[in-house]
Amino acid sequence: MSYSSGPPHKGAHFLNVVVATMFLLLSIWNLVADARLTTHLLLQSSFALCFLWLFLSAWFLGGLILAYFPKRVFITAFVILTFRSSLGWPLSLATGLEAACHALNFLLVAIAALYLVWLFLRPTHFYGRPRFRWQHSAVSLVSWMGITALSFVTGLLGVAATVDEISSGFVQITPRGIFFTEKIFQKDEHRVHLIGLAHIGESDFYRDLQNAFKQPIDGDRLVLTEGVTDEGNILPAGFKSGNTYAGFAKQLGLEEQKSFAGQDDANSEIGGADLGSVTFGSVTFMNADIDISELKPMHLNLLITLLETMESGNLIESLIASSSIQISSEEMEDFLLEGLIGQRNEHLMTIFETAHRDFEEIHVPWGAAHLPDLERRFLSEGFSLMSKKKRLGIRFN
Repeated sequence: MSYSSGPPHKGAHFLNVVVATMFLLLSIWNLVADARLTTHLLLQSSFALCFLWLFLSAWFLGGLILAYFPKRVFITAFVILTFRSSLGWPLSLATGLEAACHALNFLLVAIAALYLVWLFLRPTHFYGRPRFRWQHSAVSLVSWMGITALSFVTGLLGVAATVDEISSGFVQITPRGIFFTEKIFQKDEHRVHLIGLAHIGESDFYRDLQNAFKQPIDGDRLVLTEGVTDEGNILPAGFKSGNTYAGFAKQLGLEEQKSFAGQDDANSEIGGADLGSVTFGSVTFMNADIDISELKPMHLNLLITLLETMESGNLIESLIASSSIQISSEEMEDFLLEGLIGQRNEHLMTIFETAHRDFEEIHVPWGAAHLPDLERRFLSEGFSLMSKKKRLGIRFN
């Protein structure tokens, strides 16, 4: 858009230089903060990104009134920041989450640098700009409304794509609800079913799994169940009794996971931990989890702290309380990957190696967070992926 020539507006060019410099510095800060992170990008609490959001929001609001600010710059910057805040979607579909976020961070720095260079090369471009122009404000307002609506869509799609990526497809979020995937692997005469699930979900989801375990096959079936034991009585009472999960499930209109061996059976617990080994016909249910005391002290202490924040039984209160725990991203990644997942998966594989030879089918219905690592382990053992099956675990309606 061209403007008629006129006397220079005092301070217009200087104001743009100040804004461009701040934009460049904050963009560089955000780029460096993400690049220096040694853990997964999702574990970063990025102050840089928050400040960049606040700055661009203020710049955008200023651009609604002042025609001094070139809307093609701040609108473009805000669109890119929207995609970055949406976990890199849709670029992440092609490159993965972290590569997409780093690329968008670099693009923001490039735009800020070009904007600043352009200001010094073309200072007279701003001399003819009016202080206010209703066409400029109208375009900016419509763009702001459009980007706001876009951010909700890209945010949801970004979360869905990220969950699919980090879960290796075992969890998929759709408009209908959350689906969990069962992947079937084969090696020689043995078939392994890795079955993703959550510990609260739809009642018919768990019923479908129980029915699947009862389906007749040629041979015998082993179900390796999840559920830490607590011989030392270390766990908080609410979690150990199952009341914590039951309370969360009730608030969400869902059901907590019961024992797959049969909730009325003496060898099962309402809390979802199938203890020991029990056989029904050709189906053997065997607990393949660790005792809680086997966790490393640092992992155990953090787990107890987290579980204690859930003792109120109120989902919102628990989320607020858990967010107040002071822990670095490196400590959290070690706790999740090595403690809650790695150590328990290692124990499961030990049980599997010992027990699976007498069974044609082995089912592993575990929390979906465990399964990407288990999938890598089974593939490294020579198993091949044969097929997949999806189940609706949580309905959004």
